[in-house]
Amino acid sequence: MRWPIAAVITPFMFASVAHGAAPLADVGVLTCTLAEQGQRETDPDSETRAMYCSFKPNGSGPEETYAGEIKNVGSTDSLDKKRVLIWAVLGPGDRELKPGVLAQSFMGESAGEVIEGGQTPTQLTGDEDDAYRLRPISEDKQQAAEATGALTVVELRIKSVPS
Repeated sequence: MRWPIAAVITPFMFASVAHGAAPLADVGVLTCTLAEQGQRETDPDSETRAMYCSFKPNGSGPEETYAGEIKNVGSTDSLDKKRVLIWAVLGPGDRELKPGVLAQSFMGESAGEVIEGGQTPTQLTGDEDDAYRLRPISEDKQQAAEATGALTVVELRIKSVPS
């Protein structure tokens, strides 16, 4: 069952290398509250939780709300350890943020940089516009890395954008 997961991850790894030359900027913060209960599956080991999110862009721009799901595949870590997930939204600093830019699926991959204690933080890359990434924010960087599991998929749908 590992081959289908590898087949899904591989295109994202090559896409991130292709866009590696363009520097990413911190464009805002995405805060998501998880639903009380989730669905647990055993083949492969996974858990899915609904979530409601708020995106606050840095600088000017309206706050947006999103609904979606987070799914951990191949992880024994349960999503019930955290009720709120917070990500830094990284993207091209030279682009104007379009409304609903986060309305896409994001998939986990290794960020490739070592932080304190030797841990590598997990980063989620957009499938429609891979120039946008989600990187966990946490006081405890070990907990942030573990919270995302082996493979994480976040699907976001736009709920509202103030006019």
